[in-house]
Amino acid sequence: MITGKIPANQATGQSMVEFLIIFPILLILTLGTFQLALIYNAKTTLNYAVFHAARSGAVNNAQKEVIDKALIRGLAPLFTSIDGNTSDVQELQAGRDQVKQIMEDGYICIQRINPTPDAFLDFAVKDDMIPNDNLMYRSAAPGGASQLSIQDANLLKLRVTYCHRLIVPFFPRLLQGLMNKTDRYEAEMTAPINAFMRNCYNNSRIPLVSFAMVRMQSDIINDTFPNCTAPL
Repeated sequence: MITGKIPANQATGQSMVEFLIIFPILLILTLGTFQLALIYNAKTTLNYAVFHAARSGAVNNAQKEVIDKALIRGLAPLFTSIDGNTSDVQELQAGRDQVKQIMEDGYICIQRINPTPDAFLDFAVKDDMIPNDNLMYRSAAPGGASQLSIQDANLLKLRVTYCHRLIVPFFPRLLQGLMNKTDRYEAEMTAPINAFMRNCYNNSRIPLVSFAMVRMQSDIINDTFPNCTAPL
């Protein structure tokens, strides 16, 4: 039986070729895992922040200013780090300032899903306010416009969309390329498209969405919330 060995230079060449084939795949997987971990952390923080914002709104007449401030406080940990050169209070304030700037730049949208405008038409009293007192003894009959009872109208439901920045090299372009192949991306990036989502995608950001619903503990005043899904 005749046996032979692969020459050392040929074996080295084969190993180099295999390395060149595998390395880009390993690099993408490593970067992708790191980026997905950051996205997961941001989504978890967003879930807490939205719930915190809804609870703050429940005891403050569902006012948008109060909800905005609570959401900023909840998202601040995403941008807070302790480096030893500044105090904890300064770091926390810097994180809140950064979230506030992100909100002003149009990368955060807070929508009030419930109560709907029709609910205010059905149940609002003076000053365009839905009462919160004695709900147990009020009629549970649905309103003509909203088809909600006044008890259901006293459930505050928020939908918050946060455009999270993708920071891992190559991953924003790769993710956009993959999303470009999905039906959802095609539907969002073709007419009718809304300015909020277009701004999010065009700036290497991915939209993260979170909901929270709590029962109101105060009267609901009809404040103005943006419509993130309004087409251009």
